[in-house]
Amino acid sequence: MHLNLTPHVSSPIIISSLAWNAVRDSLEKSGKWELVKYVESVKVTNTRITIKTGKPIVNMELSNHREAIKERIEEGFQTFGIAKMERKIVLI
Repeated sequence: MHLNLTPHVSSPIIISSLAWNAVRDSLEKSGKWELVKYVESVKVTNTRITIKTGKPIVNMELSNHREAIKERIEEGFQTFGIAKMERKIVLI
């Protein structure tokens, strides 16, 4: 049996929350838990995922984990039936 949650997770707020959770999980698994406190927001659009920290040094460190973060976000989206799109991760 396949559980279709798409109607329940189509809200931009829910999608951004899933992405934020995936960022947190990815950093925790990478041993970079201390960076989580600098993430102010995660916003998802059809073309990009914007992670806002406001701190260039933190953005530089996050850029080293960009692929792991992207993979974890895609896993989370797949779990909840959110259509896969090519999204660029932007750090501001």
